[in-house]
Amino acid sequence: CPECSWIQTSRRMPDFQRHVLTHRRPDQRDADSGWWCKGVPVEQRELYGNGIPKDAKAYEFRGKWRIGGCLKTFSRRDALGRHLDNVNVRCVGKACRADQE
Repeated sequence: CPECSWIQTSRRMPDFQRHVLTHRRPDQRDADSGWWCKGVPVEQRELYGNGIPKDAKAYEFRGKWRIGGCLKTFSRRDALGRHLDNVNVRCVGKACRADQE
């Protein structure tokens, strides 16, 4: 890998390309691209029951008020999915691109 010391043990190009994507995290200032932990629209809060803490604060993301996310960026969808599925993380939402619901 040109970015780190990772050495590929197989010759599968898709494995290498997937690894390289882990270094290409979206810019924190560019909310129009990449994979974001953006929570859910405020009006959907009740659908998540106790998944969203009562003291959670709403925030604006891409012109829409949301709640339940941490606004971290991820280089790949599966990484965002693992973040959302982690029992030690209080974030809710779907693993989708910044411009998707």
